[in-house]
Amino acid sequence: MAPHERREDLIRTALGVFALRPPGEVTPEDIAEAADVSRALVYRYFPNMARLRREALEQAMSELLERLVPPAGLPPREQLRGSLVRFVEFADSYSPAYVALLRGGSVIATEETEAEIDRVRTGVLELLLDRVGPRPPSPPVLMALRCWISVVETAVMLWLRERGRTAEELADWLLDQLVAMVLAAGAPEEGLSALTSRG
Repeated sequence: MAPHERREDLIRTALGVFALRPPGEVTPEDIAEAADVSRALVYRYFPNMARLRREALEQAMSELLERLVPPAGLPPREQLRGSLVRFVEFADSYSPAYVALLRGGSVIATEETEAEIDRVRTGVLELLLDRVGPRPPSPPVLMALRCWISVVETAVMLWLRERGRTAEELADWLLDQLVAMVLAAGAPEEGLSALTSRG
C-alpha cells in the first residue's frame, strides 16, 4: 500500500472506531488492531492520537459539508429539510464522537477541533443565508440564525439519547423553530413563505 493510501486507510479506520466508541477512549493500539497493522506503523503516520483525531475530524467535517449541500431544483423548505435529515444521520453514524465533541470539558474538545466545528457552522450559515435571505441579514436575524444552529446541535444530541421521534420528524420540528426564530428577529413574513409551506 502506498504511503498516502496507508494514511487514508488509517484515517478511515479511525473514523470507523470513533463511530463505536468516544474518540477520547481510543488508543493507537485500538487503531492498529482494527486496521490489522502494527502499533509502530500507526505511530509512523501519526505521532500521537491527538493528531490522528484531528485529521479524522477534518476529513469527516469535509464530508459532512459536502452532504449538506442540497440538490438544486427543490423548494427551499425541502432543501433545508433534506440537509437536516442528512445532518441527523451523520451525527447518528458517529454518535459517540458527536456527543464527545459537543460536550463541555471533553478531552477531544480542543481549539483545533472547535475550529473544525466552526467551519461546519459557517458552511451551514451560508446555506441558510442562500435560502432564507435577504443578504446582508439584519443583525437580529443573523443572531437568530446562529442561535438556531446551536439549537440544532443540542436537539440532535438530545435525540441521540432519547430517540423520541424519527429523523424526518426532528427535521420538521427544527424547521418550524427556524421560522419562528427568524420571524421573532424581524425577518419579513412574506420572505419565509417558501419555508412555511409543506407542499
